[in-house]
Amino acid sequence: MSVQVLVADDEALIRQSLRATLTREGFDVSVAASGNEAWLRFQEDKPDIVLLDLVLGDADGIDILRRMRQDAPDAKVILISAHGSIESAVAAMKLGGYDFIKKPFELEEIVAAVRNAARTRSLEQRVAYMAAQERKRTDNGAFVHAAPRMADLLREVGVIAASSVPMVLVTGESGTGKQAIARMLHDGSPRAGGSFVELNCSAIPETLVESELFGHERGAFSDARERKLGLVEIADGGTLFLDEIGDLGLGAQAKLLTFLEQRTFRRVGATAVRRVDTRVVAATNRDLRAMVAAHALREDLYYRLNAITVHLPPLRERTEDVSVLAAHFLEASAREFGRRFTSIAPEALGLLTAYRWPGNVRELRAVIARAVLLHDDEVLRTAHLPPELVAAALSAPPRSAPDVAPGDGDAAIPTLEEIELAHIRRVLEICQGNRTAAAQRLGITRQTLAKKIGSAEDA
Repeated sequence: MSVQVLVADDEALIRQSLRATLTREGFDVSVAASGNEAWLRFQEDKPDIVLLDLVLGDADGIDILRRMRQDAPDAKVILISAHGSIESAVAAMKLGGYDFIKKPFELEEIVAAVRNAARTRSLEQRVAYMAAQERKRTDNGAFVHAAPRMADLLREVGVIAASSVPMVLVTGESGTGKQAIARMLHDGSPRAGGSFVELNCSAIPETLVESELFGHERGAFSDARERKLGLVEIADGGTLFLDEIGDLGLGAQAKLLTFLEQRTFRRVGATAVRRVDTRVVAATNRDLRAMVAAHALREDLYYRLNAITVHLPPLRERTEDVSVLAAHFLEASAREFGRRFTSIAPEALGLLTAYRWPGNVRELRAVIARAVLLHDDEVLRTAHLPPELVAAALSAPPRSAPDVAPGDGDAAIPTLEEIELAHIRRVLEICQGNRTAAAQRLGITRQTLAKKIGSAEDA
């Protein structure tokens, strides 16, 4: 990520040497020869770091520092002066100066100070961004699982995360946990110390996509009052998550493809080409191949996106996970809302398992949270569930049975006892036949479990 540095000094030789040296070190450098010019440059360029002479011909450096700190408190201001004194250094640091260097200085000393300031600035930006993201995140429990296929999928995700692949596509229905997979790909990678940056492509107008992704310079368009870093630049060294990638317009698709192929970009309104090391994770619930056929998605972008793919199965295809997910969400919701819930009644769990979950894990989380919020009990029961869910679960065909022909509808409706027994058997399989563990998972005693199994066998 390019770091902007402003050098404000009234000695031309110092300005020139600092600009040349810092430019060679990879910084974007502007200069100012007076206090007024320094203040104007600061307001226009919004630099990350300022090298500010305390004694400028037309202004007091301490006063300029005070104004800079008020205007942009995150900027790092390094004071330099031939008239350095303990009093000046103390006054500068009290006002928020980052460092104080006395003239004459070695160029290496300045470079080291600027590098330290850049590292501090980058760290602060990333911490602030990650804190904001953390505040938005919820405990979605998407990969609490019991299904073997999910264990295999998560192992695959771990391998991909640890690799150097620059682009991953995550597919699956809405609510299956694509964002959580993107987080795993980031957190399990060597990039985990970098930023995890998100953009929902369906939530931003086509005209703003380029600016969001690549940033813009001040004055690039009517509302561009100051420079803005794009998300690909903020995510340099980390991961950029592009959710709902299928909703990008064709114009934005072309610009994204260029970036994915070259790993370079230009801010809107800029001429300089910048390079970043950003992994892109894209996600979609749409059929991208069908979009290509319908000319809604560029074919070359499709092949670029589709190189490494993770597909998330819907919850109805991994019903083993319903009970463990429901228990996880019950515990989390009870803690959040201050309720007493500790377990789920077998008949309620049977209904949750029989339901088809069109909204997947997200819908299950919402159903459990609603039940916990609106009721206060120790056991989640059928009465706590939405009536429409209960009705849909009761009318759902048995999982193991083939589709029933029209007119045979009654045969497809399982009894509560059948649902309960099917769920008990499933939990016993998960617990490898351990009845004590299964009873704990079901929220009943071992004796009750034995009676239910015995009754079924007698029947």
